[in-house]
Amino acid sequence: MAGLTTHLVIVFVFGIAIWIFSKKWYYGAIFGIGHLIPDLISFGITGLKQKSLNPGVIMTNPWFSPLAAFSHNAFNWIIILAVLLLILVFLYSFKKIDLKKFSSYILVLVYFIIGLILHLIIDKFIIEKSYWV
Repeated sequence: MAGLTTHLVIVFVFGIAIWIFSKKWYYGAIFGIGHLIPDLISFGITGLKQKSLNPGVIMTNPWFSPLAAFSHNAFNWIIILAVLLLILVFLYSFKKIDLKKFSSYILVLVYFIIGLILHLIIDKFIIEKSYWV
C-alpha cells in the first residue's frame, strides 16, 4: 500500500504542477495515466480477474508476473510510443491533422512517457529497495 500512496502523491503533485504550468488539465491527467499505467496493467487486470483488491492475493496469481514483466519494461513502452509517434507523423504528413493538433499530441506523448519513466525509476530505485514495502 505504501507504493500506491507514493505513486498517488506523485501524480497529484506533478499533475497539478503540469496543469498550472501548461494551463491545460489534460496534460496533467495524461501524466497521471502514464505514471499509473504500469501498476494498472499488472495489478488491475489481475485484480479484475480475481475480483480482489488484496495485493498479496493478486501477486500470487499466475497472470501477475507476465503482466508485470510487460508493463514494467521501458523498452516495451518505447516501442508502443514510437508506433504512436509514427502514426502521428503519418497523419500530419498527409494533412489529416494540422500543426496545432500535431504539437498537442506530441506533448501528450511526452507527458505520458515522463510519467511512465518516473514510475519505473521510483519503483526500481526507491520503492523496491525500501524496507517499508
